[in-house]
Amino acid sequence: MSKWDRVDVGGLRRHQRLRFRDEVEAEEALARGQLLAGMSTDDDRLALTGPAGAEAETRLAAFARHAAFNGQIVTDEARLRRIMARHDPHLYLGTFLTCVSNPDRALCRTPSGPTETPVMADCQPLACRNTALTPANRHALGGHLASLDTALADGDRLAPYVRHRLEEQRRETTAFLTRHAPEPTS
Repeated sequence: MSKWDRVDVGGLRRHQRLRFRDEVEAEEALARGQLLAGMSTDDDRLALTGPAGAEAETRLAAFARHAAFNGQIVTDEARLRRIMARHDPHLYLGTFLTCVSNPDRALCRTPSGPTETPVMADCQPLACRNTALTPANRHALGGHLASLDTALADGDRLAPYVRHRLEEQRRETTAFLTRHAPEPTS
């Protein structure tokens, strides 16, 4: 095997890694599309809350017009891919928030990064205006508050700066959840 054969093999591996990433992204988009289609056609779903809750509801309603047809739900993967390519509502479901992606007001966007998708790892959900909350998101944030309470219960063992940051995080999370509590249903 010559050194040129190794270069070709390396190029092939690099190509395969890139192709694998594309396949993973396509599968994630398909899974996201299936979740959004289910959410958009669920009449018993609770309303989304948060700074972008109303916008998320509007986008889901628009997506429902394309994903559901007279009592039918899209189950064909190819059809769902076409719908997502043409009518993607740009809603990204996460553990602690649902991102209603609007690049103009996204805090996770980096100047050098792509603008079409949010960077969930860099998200600042308590400050970002793209945040919407599902009941599952509210539950996860409640669990996070409980873990903060547990950590603060041993506050004497924590360094003063760490204790201060945990208290600040707890205060901000509580205020955020209080500000964006769901409207009581009558």
